[in-house]
Amino acid sequence: MTLDDVTPSLYEFQALYGGTIDGPYLKDCEIAGQRADLYHTATKTFYVQTADGPYSSRELVRFVRMQCGLTDPGRMAANQNGPVDLWVSATHPVLPPDTLPDTISEFATILADTMGADPAGLAMAALAACGAAIPDTIVIQPKEHDRSWTEAGRLWVGLVGLPSTMKTPILSAATRPLRRIDHDMYRAFAEQKVAYDALDKEARKSGTVPRHERLILEDTTIEAAQEVLKDSPDGVLLIQDELSAWFGSMDKYSGGARGAAKDRGFWLQAFNGGSYTVNRVGRGASVVPNLSVSLLGGIQPEPIRAIANDSHDDGLLQRLLPVSLRAGKLGKDVPMPDVAASYSGVIERLTQLRKPMRGGMTEVPLRFSPAAQVVWQEVAGRNYDLAQSWETVNVKLAAHIGKYNGIFARLCLIWHCIESKGERPASQVPEDVAARVRDFLFGFLYPHAIAFYTKVVGLSDRQDKVEAVAGWILTRRPTTLTVRDVRRGDRLMRSMDNADAELVLDQLDAFGWLTPVPTIRRDSREWKVDPRVFEQFEDKADEEAERRAIARSIIARGEKLAA
Repeated sequence: MTLDDVTPSLYEFQALYGGTIDGPYLKDCEIAGQRADLYHTATKTFYVQTADGPYSSRELVRFVRMQCGLTDPGRMAANQNGPVDLWVSATHPVLPPDTLPDTISEFATILADTMGADPAGLAMAALAACGAAIPDTIVIQPKEHDRSWTEAGRLWVGLVGLPSTMKTPILSAATRPLRRIDHDMYRAFAEQKVAYDALDKEARKSGTVPRHERLILEDTTIEAAQEVLKDSPDGVLLIQDELSAWFGSMDKYSGGARGAAKDRGFWLQAFNGGSYTVNRVGRGASVVPNLSVSLLGGIQPEPIRAIANDSHDDGLLQRLLPVSLRAGKLGKDVPMPDVAASYSGVIERLTQLRKPMRGGMTEVPLRFSPAAQVVWQEVAGRNYDLAQSWETVNVKLAAHIGKYNGIFARLCLIWHCIESKGERPASQVPEDVAARVRDFLFGFLYPHAIAFYTKVVGLSDRQDKVEAVAGWILTRRPTTLTVRDVRRGDRLMRSMDNADAELVLDQLDAFGWLTPVPTIRRDSREWKVDPRVFEQFEDKADEEAERRAIARSIIARGEKLAA
């Protein structure tokens, strides 16, 4: 039964595997001789649940896909039209301005012409600033029936590029309005503090101690951040000109691995928000009512590469939305619309927003409209498929994609608030906003994530081994491939054990180079080579053959000299 990449219906699955249809489930069916339940998702994909038997759920899903002729649903866009080029250098995905709120689109594109900067960096920096400006009392409830999960507008954005990409000017332009408001807040606090300090002792007892509420935080330790956040329940924007210093400070000032883990735990919670208790020896406990930190910074490729490879896999890096910047160019000195003033007005309005109301009486979280809820379900299903598929190829990228449900909700909140009118946004996010955010997520942020993780750790967690096997395929031109074939290849290939070789072949399957031959046996798996690789990478095959010939010649000369 071949279904040409169209997932079968439950009735077609039932014809293959038996069982009883119960809503979205095919219960008590038999797959590869093992009892299981098959779940058919709203996005027309499926997964298998099994409790007993020799095969895991993932192995049964793989078997079903092979038997039905289905490809991995999350295979990257580049793989939809053929095998992936494993040697391609990372690109800089272009900003899709039509998906953005008008004010942000104009600010990014017009100011980019004036500055000579990449509009992608300006747009993402502006969105991070807008998210930080929105009070944390305004949240969105993504699921229709789950009131326990809400998201605020905080984003973590990293601008990745060399000094020529103008990271610092971009950060300055995007955060200037917030800095001005933060300065005004400090002046108001200073005046209140002077007045409070002038009161006599009795008056102070009945008075209220002035709060030093902040919007901006820079170059800080967690102890200093805790003090600031005690008086800043709506959260702050942490600005780091070099994010490598921020990552490095977790080890530098924290007293070893245990302290570093504590610091990382603090920042992980700061991404999520919520109350936080501070316990200090000799000073007792105090409470931060809302540990909420948005993050915006720049970083060069080499430092972030070292951080990605050396850091703990606790998800801290994966919360960052990376944007790979293009090199700067000569800016224009011609009359331009004053987009900075319009953007500044939006930032100021966002800081004054109040919670949405339903029926003019009750304050409520933002919700998706019924049509937008359909878009949300589509996005959630696609995120699941992407994360599952990338998990066998690049664990860090898979973990990053695993944050996309929350990121999508946060972006919808930001879009909706920017485009709202008055002091309260409408209580429902419309379909148009959800659809544009969906297109922005998958058409811009996701390609940037692929570009970033390609630069940092390679397209695959085993990039050198994947490239070695791919090069061997191009020079030897086999029609099929087994683990045994891999382990008879060049020196790097021979260094792999069976498990490692099988993982590499699975990754080449995900990249569209191979197709597994249907079998449930683990000890004799075989993959068919896609013949398109020999046409698509003909130049690479010649280059690889020449490289191997030169290597053999050098080795032969060395052996003669040794003799």
